[in-house]
Amino acid sequence: MITDSEIPISGRAGTKLDLAKNIAEELEEDIVFGRLYPRERLIEEEICARFGTKRHTVREALSELERLGLIERVRNRGAVVRLYGSDEVREISQLREFLEGKAASLIPLPLDRPALVHIADLQEQHARAAQDLDTATVFRLNIRFHRALFSLCGNRALIEAIETWAQKSHAYRSILVADDNYLAWAVEDHRKMVEALRDSNRSALIALCQGHLRPARDRYVATYQGRFSS
Repeated sequence: MITDSEIPISGRAGTKLDLAKNIAEELEEDIVFGRLYPRERLIEEEICARFGTKRHTVREALSELERLGLIERVRNRGAVVRLYGSDEVREISQLREFLEGKAASLIPLPLDRPALVHIADLQEQHARAAQDLDTATVFRLNIRFHRALFSLCGNRALIEAIETWAQKSHAYRSILVADDNYLAWAVEDHRKMVEALRDSNRSALIALCQGHLRPARDRYVATYQGRFSS
């Protein structure tokens, strides 16, 4: 099983990640939480000043964000936060539903007790962070919960593909970041996933994993079409 211990819950101090990786993670959170907007420029000099580092380190961080699909290079503008079109978001969501549904179908059931306890603990931590409105911790624990869940399928290539496309979706997740109703729904969905694992209910687990992706997709598509469609 791939572990999730390398993902910090909040803050960057004390992690073993290098500086460029830390900067990339900070900027990723800025995108997810809407502090950086689609099409907004990421100016190297400002990032250098913010993190007290050299330009080559910032460029490495931006390259990582570009690899993740969170930013893109635009001629005469440099690095900008990527704006995904509605069709792109639908396609990403469709692929993620396929990948994550497949992973759920491969998880061995009944699940062994240590794995179930670990998943349930992450779900409870996520629920507490949501109750406290600690959005940074909610974001990181959400990643840890889903990574731990899908790692149970045992297929490393599939796990890697799931994580790659989940990271790309961070570019449009900010659409619901401040929505308390969505957060409460997500917490309840996680609880139902744990319950499906506990009950060895594979069909419910697959449906939950696939349906979990749709609210952010639908809200983004509706918002995008309202703002950018002719």
